[in-house]
Amino acid sequence: MERINQVWEKAIPVSEEEIISLVREFDTPLLVISKEKLLHNYRAFQEFFPGIEIFYAVKANPHPLVIRTLKEAGSSFDVASLQEIELVLSHGVPPERMIFANTIKRKKGLRYARETGVDLMTYDNEEELKKIALIYPEARLLVRIKTPSNGARANLSYKFGAEPDMAPELLFQAQRMGLKPIGISFHVGSPCLNVDNYLYSLQKVREIIEKVTGEIPISIIDIGGGFPLDIYGEGEEGSLEVFSRAIVPHLQQFLGEGYRVIAEPGRVIVGSAAFLVTKVIGKALRSGVRWYYLDDGIYGTFSAIPFDKATFSFFPLRESKEEFPAVLAGPTCDSLDVVAENVLLPPLELDDLIVVPDIGAYSWASATNFNGFERAQVVMI
Repeated sequence: MERINQVWEKAIPVSEEEIISLVREFDTPLLVISKEKLLHNYRAFQEFFPGIEIFYAVKANPHPLVIRTLKEAGSSFDVASLQEIELVLSHGVPPERMIFANTIKRKKGLRYARETGVDLMTYDNEEELKKIALIYPEARLLVRIKTPSNGARANLSYKFGAEPDMAPELLFQAQRMGLKPIGISFHVGSPCLNVDNYLYSLQKVREIIEKVTGEIPISIIDIGGGFPLDIYGEGEEGSLEVFSRAIVPHLQQFLGEGYRVIAEPGRVIVGSAAFLVTKVIGKALRSGVRWYYLDDGIYGTFSAIPFDKATFSFFPLRESKEEFPAVLAGPTCDSLDVVAENVLLPPLELDDLIVVPDIGAYSWASATNFNGFERAQVVMI
């Protein structure tokens, strides 16, 4: 129980009584965003990466409360679609505070970016250059390179990124087409637990710059996202603090040479800033194993499990000296909708609450209304 209390104090910024009060007001499932924690994470990134411009990755959690809070804090935004551009613009963010960081863009997305003035964007192949030349030749372009994703759950160089040795030619090609190549970007995977991915990628950026110096006016270096969820400490999986000590000296060198360095953090900003409250709506004993059915599942906020390969901790608001391995399942009629197995839990009853911390990123964003079940309501405290 002492360990549970310590984890609770670190991950959940309110008391059990306050959670029960929120549930009485809003019901469940309920995703609770802590504005204080969200801003704390944002400012911690600023502290550990001084001089680096933050472009929050909207895909991590596009809820308007998140966008509004980060806009007021001064953040810029990484957008990937017409709809994300539209969302960010609706909160009064000027177009110059956005990067269209999707290397494969729909034509109507490019047209909307041109109409609204979002002119900073990435590409990684010749066909995309042709599309940009046809629709938005005034755009300012960053070539995205393929990088290692060792130690990352999601390999974001599997689908995106040109081989580093092809990047100089892609920059020259853009220039020959009358376009405006001005930078280099990469993404090491997410969440990245291996700082060497960043160091390798920055070395490749340096090599590309050397090959095009005097011909291509490189002015922006985009180090992407993928930063670990933890902010402080020497944890086994690393932390933002640990990563900054290794990466920042290289970034400061680029800054000192006059380059503009930007980053696209998402998970590290919003991941630990939200917790889920879900309710037991059913229970059964199957082959001697306790099953508890929740009002949120794989098709809802727990979509982070299949899509982000995430794992979570579960804290029931019921104390007991006894614990038993149990299965947690979602509310839909699909057998795929199993949230977790072999979870040690006390005996639970209908309407008992379970709190799930660190679920703010890549969860609500990918939730659906499958079977008619509504997405979790979102509140900010």
